[in-house]
Amino acid sequence: MRRTPFFLLLILIASTTRNLRADGCTTQSTMPVTVRDGIASAALGLTQKVESGAIAQIRAQTIPQYATDFGGIEAAVHTASPHLAGAKFSVESVWLLDATNLKPSADGALPDGQFFCTLNRSAAQVSFLIPALPAGRYAFALVNSAAASPWQMAFILQEIAGAWRLAGFFPRATTAGGHDGLWYWTAARQFAAKKQSMNAWIYFQQASALLRPVSFFSSNHLDQLNEEMAKAAPSALSQGISNDVPLALKGASGTDLRITSIGTDDSLGTQPVDLALHFKVDAALDATAGRARNREAAMAFVHAYPEVRDTFHGVWVLDDTMNQAGNTPFASEEPMSNLP
Repeated sequence: MRRTPFFLLLILIASTTRNLRADGCTTQSTMPVTVRDGIASAALGLTQKVESGAIAQIRAQTIPQYATDFGGIEAAVHTASPHLAGAKFSVESVWLLDATNLKPSADGALPDGQFFCTLNRSAAQVSFLIPALPAGRYAFALVNSAAASPWQMAFILQEIAGAWRLAGFFPRATTAGGHDGLWYWTAARQFAAKKQSMNAWIYFQQASALLRPVSFFSSNHLDQLNEEMAKAAPSALSQGISNDVPLALKGASGTDLRITSIGTDDSLGTQPVDLALHFKVDAALDATAGRARNREAAMAFVHAYPEVRDTFHGVWVLDDTMNQAGNTPFASEEPMSNLP
């Protein structure tokens, strides 16, 4: 079941206490043609190797740090490769990120690389925040596939001895339920105008997931989307939703249900997409009882927010068993037609 779009290889969880500084960013319209073409050629060549599943060749083009610990990149290649078969590829954008002046702190910790990129001398801006970045000259490239179900390949490249080497690979689908991020953004605004706050909030989330190429990338437009999503959030989610701040619902049997995340799931390829709910439970159950409990959670959510009934195909529910290390969540899907 696909729920994690990004394979974070180079990018690790960063401490929010690190000092940030702006490093050099050059957009494709202002960098020398030879540099731009070199980055684009490297990214396109890697995409073609991903399509063919050429693991050994990709590994040979990877920086030493990840060539020796290649499991994450290899898994990402295996995930993306089937979705690229027979597609045509085009390089959407490239950025040159100059971090040659980065220096470790006194305790040896690597600093964060923060890059601000002004687009075409306008107010539009994109930014990158890459935690724990070694000094060096990097590039970021986006390659799109033209196919019935399009995907996008995001690459971090590092220049070593005059050649661009792979330093991070982030493949993802750019549509869900047959629609792209701009479609979901427009639909989210329409739901917000109708005061359908849960539909709007979920669709804003989906738009962000489809429009943001990687988690460490931001832009004026994405900031605006996030502001609209925050304004549209249901009152019950005004403080967010998480394992520590769950959405409390009551099941038909009187069971207290604690929803810890709300999103979408496109794993069945349905149109429209499914809802995806995680909720806390105190103990694991057998398959029959677990499915019944999941169904009760799905019904409780749909009854609390009936607007979702006509917006989503069904509801995936995953029960996250508490205090049982290594327990695999029990997952089940209920079509809306099965939820009275």
